[in-house]
Amino acid sequence: MTVVVIGAGLSGLAAARTLQRSGQEVMVLEQASEIGGRVQTLDIDGYRVDKGFQVLLTAYQEAAEVWPEHEMDLFPFAAGAVIHGHEVKQVFDPLRHPSKVWRTVGSKLFTVRDIKSLLSLRLGLQGIRGLPEDASAEQAPEFLDRLGFSERFTNAFFRPFLGGVFLDESLSVPADAVRFVLAMFARGEAALPARGMSALPAHLSQGLSVRCNCTVTDVEPNKVIVDGGEVINAQAIIDTRPPTSTAWRSTQMMAFASPVPQDTTPVLHLANLHEQPDAPILHACAPSLVAPDYAPPGKAVVYATLRTDRPPSTVEEVRQTLAGWFDLPADHIEHLTTVEVRQALPESPCRASQEARDQGLYRSGDWTTHASIEGALRSGRIAAEAVIQDLEAKSPARTA
Repeated sequence: MTVVVIGAGLSGLAAARTLQRSGQEVMVLEQASEIGGRVQTLDIDGYRVDKGFQVLLTAYQEAAEVWPEHEMDLFPFAAGAVIHGHEVKQVFDPLRHPSKVWRTVGSKLFTVRDIKSLLSLRLGLQGIRGLPEDASAEQAPEFLDRLGFSERFTNAFFRPFLGGVFLDESLSVPADAVRFVLAMFARGEAALPARGMSALPAHLSQGLSVRCNCTVTDVEPNKVIVDGGEVINAQAIIDTRPPTSTAWRSTQMMAFASPVPQDTTPVLHLANLHEQPDAPILHACAPSLVAPDYAPPGKAVVYATLRTDRPPSTVEEVRQTLAGWFDLPADHIEHLTTVEVRQALPESPCRASQEARDQGLYRSGDWTTHASIEGALRSGRIAAEAVIQDLEAKSPARTA
């Protein structure tokens, strides 16, 4: 019989890939018309628009295994940020961009204590390679304060940066999650696939049997019932659907077509929330400066992530902000679409441990371990390995 995986997001595809490689027959059922779950890319008149600003962190261990760099056409961001307040400040990783150290030191965003805290943080991240076994109770603001960062620098850099990563400007997230994400940025690169983030699930699904537009209506022991009453017998079932009680964080992103900015540095732009607490957007980037295929030749596509703690900004507010940030004429910036993702990130724990077995089923998804691409991939692999272990234990060769 077949092993059935419910859900063709990254976790379900990772589980199916692991099962297939072990010799199991696998069928993936997906309710939507396309695979990928929350990792999707739209094509609007030749402009690639990801459903929410997402990147692949190349230091992710699971990701490096399923998406080898020699098989993926990846383009990295520069390791730094441009911060927009009363003045424009630039901050770059001195280890990656030593020629730009003077821009960071001369930015005047730091106090002397901030510089010491950054060095301490950077050194403390060196040994972090994977998720912690169990999450601590400490929250991100307490962690940053304990390290000695000033309120000014936290509001100018960490809040817009990490607020965009975790979709929570208050940074009400576990300190372990912050440490892990910062370590991944420090150890590797933030990159985009040439053809958009949807290239990741597309690559992961190669060779798999996936049925889209297939809604699961009920699950019984060794049976999956889909719309129309069809019964699919299964020797094991992996269900990636989160419980209805799962709490979610949402995001809104506007995408614009524009001329190519004069400064083509492929870097993230942040709102200095210390100097401009009412800024209409949290951060912005031009992904076509990173991966050229995101826009037609001679054009650019610009993403702007809206604030999460204030009423939604208007298209005109965002357009004017981007015109200032990227030094472009506002009337040459054309709104392409606004992407709203209501279930963008689950409020999941930050831990490596995961119980895959659940009352005769197997569970996977980033909601079980860590809300990230790495968490999704890891949970899928762990669930699949639990299935393989249990099936081998039941096989005649083992019981004879």
